[in-house]
Amino acid sequence: MESRIPLPTDNIYKFYALFGLLLFVFSFGAAIVNNYSTNDQIFEIVVELETLKSLPNPNAVDVVKKGVLERKLEIVKSDKQFYKYAVAAIVAIATLMMLFGFERWHKQIQPLQDEVAKLQLEKLRAEIQELKSARPKRSK
Repeated sequence: MESRIPLPTDNIYKFYALFGLLLFVFSFGAAIVNNYSTNDQIFEIVVELETLKSLPNPNAVDVVKKGVLERKLEIVKSDKQFYKYAVAAIVAIATLMMLFGFERWHKQIQPLQDEVAKLQLEKLRAEIQELKSARPKRSK
């Protein structure tokens, strides 16, 4: 049993729209994971840093460790900002892809597909009518 969901790629605009939607949804997941993981790192660093700051007579290793932790805290905060902007850029690209794809799909492709379906239906009705009229009638 195959459980993957096939993406319809019968036209490029539908692909743009659905891929943009997929990016949009996963971007929110990425934002949540980024926020959670960086907050977790910050909490751990702050606890350890405050423990080192509370030492009455820190030795040389503690002083170096404190400096490293302060720098690590700056880096984690900087990375969090970068990832936030990166996810925002992906959300913007995804939104543009969705808008472009859905608009073109709705206004260019779908009317043609609707017209083809309508013409096929008319053709089938005409063929059925022709078959009914060509069939000899049974007498009782």
